[in-house]
Amino acid sequence: MILLATAAEERALPYLEALKSVGVAAGETRVVTPEEEVSGDLVRAARGLLLCGGLDVEPGRYGEETIPSAGVEILPERDAMEWSLLDAAREAGLPVWGVCRGLQVLNVYLGGSLWQDLPSQRPGPVEHSISEPKDHLAHSVRVVDLQAPLGNRLTPDIPRVNSRHHQAVKRLAPGLVSVAESPDGLVEAAILDDAGWWVRGVQWHPENLVALPEQRALWLDFVRAAGVPAPASL
Repeated sequence: MILLATAAEERALPYLEALKSVGVAAGETRVVTPEEEVSGDLVRAARGLLLCGGLDVEPGRYGEETIPSAGVEILPERDAMEWSLLDAAREAGLPVWGVCRGLQVLNVYLGGSLWQDLPSQRPGPVEHSISEPKDHLAHSVRVVDLQAPLGNRLTPDIPRVNSRHHQAVKRLAPGLVSVAESPDGLVEAAILDDAGWWVRGVQWHPENLVALPEQRALWLDFVRAAGVPAPASL
C-alpha cells in the first residue's frame, strides 16, 4: 500500500492517476489527510509514502518569522501530519517520494530552509509559477549528475518541466543532494544520500507529465522502490 499525504481527498486525484498509469491498483493506495490521526501502525503497514503538492510549510519550522508580504499560506495541521508520517517512515525505512511542496517538506524536515516567496526575495528571469495548463513545460532543468538516481532517469537532452510554486529550497538540508537545477540555480530535484532510506523529490509536478517517458520513469522508480506490483517496462 502507498500512502498519499495531502490536504483533502480530492487533491490526491492527479497523483492517484499517475500511480494508476504505472500499474498501481486502487486497492494499493490510501489517501491520508490532516483530519485523521497518524499512527505508527498505519505507516508500518505501508510500502511507500508520497508527499503531494499543496500550501506552504509554516516558516517557524525552519526558524523564520513569516514575511507579511510573502503571500505565505499555511495549514499547520498538515505540517504536523507529514512530520509524523516522516518520523514513522524514517524509522521503518519506508521509501518517500516528494512532489513540489513534498520536496520542500523533505528539505525542512531534514534541516533545510525555504525561500518564502521567490518573486519578492529572489527575483529572476525564470517564471516558476505557471498554473495552467497543468502540463505546460515552463522551463528547462539542468541535470547536475546523469549517473545519480533521478538524474539518470531524466533525458540526456535538456529536459523541460512544468512549474507552479512561489517557494523553493533555500538552504539544502544536510544529506540531501541536488540532482537537477533550474536555469536560475534553484534546486529542482534532490535525493537523500543514505543507502538505508530511499528519499527523492522534485520541485515540478510529474503527475501531470506521465505522457513523457522520463517523467513516467520517475513514478516507476518510486513504485519499484516501494515493492508494489507494476509493469516491468515503460
